[in-house]
Amino acid sequence: MSSLTRISLAVVIVSFSTVALHAQATDRVQRESGIDSGQITAVTPLGVRISKGGVTSKIPAEEIESIQYAEEPPELNSVRTQYRRGRYDTAAERLQKIDRTKVTRPEVIQDLDFYTAACNSNLALAGKGDLKKSINEIGSFLSGQRTSYHVPAAIELHGDLYRAAGDLDLARKKYETLAKAPSPYYKSRSALLIAQLLQEQGNHTEALAQFEGSLLAAGTNTLADGMKKEATLGRAVSLAATDKVGEGITVIRQVIQQTPLNDTEALAQGYNALGDCLLAAGNKRGAREAFLHVDLLFNVSSSEHAKALARLTDLWKTLRQPTRAQDAQQRLSDEYPLSRWAR
Repeated sequence: MSSLTRISLAVVIVSFSTVALHAQATDRVQRESGIDSGQITAVTPLGVRISKGGVTSKIPAEEIESIQYAEEPPELNSVRTQYRRGRYDTAAERLQKIDRTKVTRPEVIQDLDFYTAACNSNLALAGKGDLKKSINEIGSFLSGQRTSYHVPAAIELHGDLYRAAGDLDLARKKYETLAKAPSPYYKSRSALLIAQLLQEQGNHTEALAQFEGSLLAAGTNTLADGMKKEATLGRAVSLAATDKVGEGITVIRQVIQQTPLNDTEALAQGYNALGDCLLAAGNKRGAREAFLHVDLLFNVSSSEHAKALARLTDLWKTLRQPTRAQDAQQRLSDEYPLSRWAR
């Protein structure tokens, strides 16, 4: 081999090594609009800073779907995928297989702590775990990992756990904490969660004010479009419950008409809300038809489909069709055993 060839080969090897090292040092932030890659230089409850080519940018926490860190255990990204799909038991099993003694990066430790606590909490909410233990576990995460971008999600989950445990005052306090963030998104989210809590308590007058506050806080923030639709539908249900059935049903039908057919999540929410309004009006057959829309046409959303099946179970019984009631109950138990609607 000539000296020139050896030099060229050495240059190639060094180049490949440099590329490999660069790839290993790359963090990837997944958000709805795409992926940002670079090096995470700071993490706070409000978001992260990422640097690439000497340029640093901020990504708000509400825009982050997940972050894949350099040097993280390869199994961790699978955990995130399973978690996003609602497969909390599978995600928890895979978390247990990760050797935490080999993890040194603080941000990765934060992710491991969050997903461990969040999986256990969601399982507890589904009746497959200890609510009190999960409340303490999320509390420990919030006190021990205060800089994590997962903090807002953990606060909401903490509120959900207190809500499920029947401590509605503490649940509301947790939801109110979100409004302290200097972000219209979280102020809107806080009001929406409080409104839904009040709605469950039958306090529809105060719920209406919170739904309207959520819509006002969201403003023109496109990231909050889903929440705005949720708040609009929730407001309509509370209108119906405060003797404004016609107005509530009109609002919901408008939302449904304006929703594209491929937005099955929003359509499922819309028809479930319509069913709730019709139930408030005493129109059980109309409500049944609305919930059947979700069951037969828009059943991609597991949470909305589970709710529709639970409503149909009760309606079929009321309409004296026990066989269909049993079928709906069985499908609810078989398809969504971890759902709160299956309890």
